[in-house]
Amino acid sequence: MQQIDIQEKKIDRALFQFVFPFSLKQGTESTISSFLKKSGFKLFQLNQLEDECAYYGDFKVSHRDMEAYYLSFTNKILFPHSEKEKGLHRYSKPLNIRGKLITDTECIPFQIHSVDLTTCPYELGFLTIRTELKPFTSMSLSHSLEFADRFRVLEPRTRKDSSTKIECDGKIYKGAGEFVFNNLFEGLSRFFEGDSKENSYFETFSFFEDERMYVQSLVALEKNEKIDVVDVYRMGSLCGLTVEGKPYVHANNLPYIQDYLQKHAYQRWAPSTYFLIEEHIFTCITIQDERTTPDLANQFYGEFYYGLVLNLFHKIVLLKLANTYTELNIEKDVKEMEKLIYSINSFTANYFSLEIVSQSRSRDIFYLLRENFNIELLYKEAKQSLESLFRYQENVNAKKDSLLLLILTLYSVVGQMLGMGLVVNDFIGKITWRNILAYNPVEYFALILAASGVIISLILGIQSLYQWIIDQRNRKKWVKQTVLSSTKE
Repeated sequence: MQQIDIQEKKIDRALFQFVFPFSLKQGTESTISSFLKKSGFKLFQLNQLEDECAYYGDFKVSHRDMEAYYLSFTNKILFPHSEKEKGLHRYSKPLNIRGKLITDTECIPFQIHSVDLTTCPYELGFLTIRTELKPFTSMSLSHSLEFADRFRVLEPRTRKDSSTKIECDGKIYKGAGEFVFNNLFEGLSRFFEGDSKENSYFETFSFFEDERMYVQSLVALEKNEKIDVVDVYRMGSLCGLTVEGKPYVHANNLPYIQDYLQKHAYQRWAPSTYFLIEEHIFTCITIQDERTTPDLANQFYGEFYYGLVLNLFHKIVLLKLANTYTELNIEKDVKEMEKLIYSINSFTANYFSLEIVSQSRSRDIFYLLRENFNIELLYKEAKQSLESLFRYQENVNAKKDSLLLLILTLYSVVGQMLGMGLVVNDFIGKITWRNILAYNPVEYFALILAASGVIISLILGIQSLYQWIIDQRNRKKWVKQTVLSSTKE
């Protein structure tokens, strides 16, 4: 088959946001905010208009546009007014540091404008790294793709990944993982869930391949360039440079590439602008324009970023719920079953809605994200799991109630048949213990029956009170985990 001829393109701007989801250690939700503030992070709020230019390099991001893009229900989740309200709490820190990504054949300069940490319900969190390539004389589209493909790798698995180094502030880091957790987010890993098989934060998010960050990118080619379908495909598959330093593409079949774009690309503004969405990347490639590029950057850092985070949050929570359901032993894990039922109901009531976006101009892109993440399918499976758990719980409770009713009926019928008044009168007023010694067998049986009835009633009452206290404690714990920083119960 004939090799596709790749026409190298020069870029004017290349913006990246690398997003890494992680699992918080249980009980650290309240302490991590203090740690972040001491580390120079600031709680992001829409009413702080001075932050519109604080975290995005040369670009300005309109807080008003972000708020107008989503419905009020979604705004309450994405932009809580304080740390005490439920929702996703974003903490941002400006950095403006420069570095170089070094490979065997290339040295790619970049600048990190800022970093975020977003704490979420269900003991989840997101790290975000806002990066921009600083173009040099021969900066090409392939350089930007190679940078994204290598920088997203947190744990090297291949020789190519292991050969990547990052230079920053006079130090050399062996890969992006070391750079991220020993420089950008130093000290944060102690809040991560452990790396054992049962508690690994990598294992929880199995749809992220080989511990790699999700990539959101905006690449603007120079004015005299033209975008072809191969460029868009390469953006989605992050086909950068070979080990010899030459551009490459994974596919050789042009009809296949065109079919791929029909499924994953949004071509409303083609041929000057394309959006492409995959499970590992949300990218936009455009031609540099003094008006278009700032508008796209405003959306890129604003509503598109929050749309990505919200969909990632939905997908991860639904995957966690599905994973919990598959590992559930319904015969033994009664409390886990009740927690799962509460978690699904809490997710539906507090965070999930079919209608999220208020503006039609970019609604298609948001719902294309949902479609690629299979949000609707995962939610449908969660509801089916909930219905199955409800049916099982109803059957178990019905059996318990039937058994309890049988026991009480037997006590009532047998007690009436024997005439418990024969022995009860001896325990009214001053008790004459000698009379008890003179009981006949029938009266002894009636006494034992009455005494056991009283004891069983006391045991059931104490057990119900104890269970009520335990349920209240569990519910408070579940509320804390599923409705972060909320007084809502």
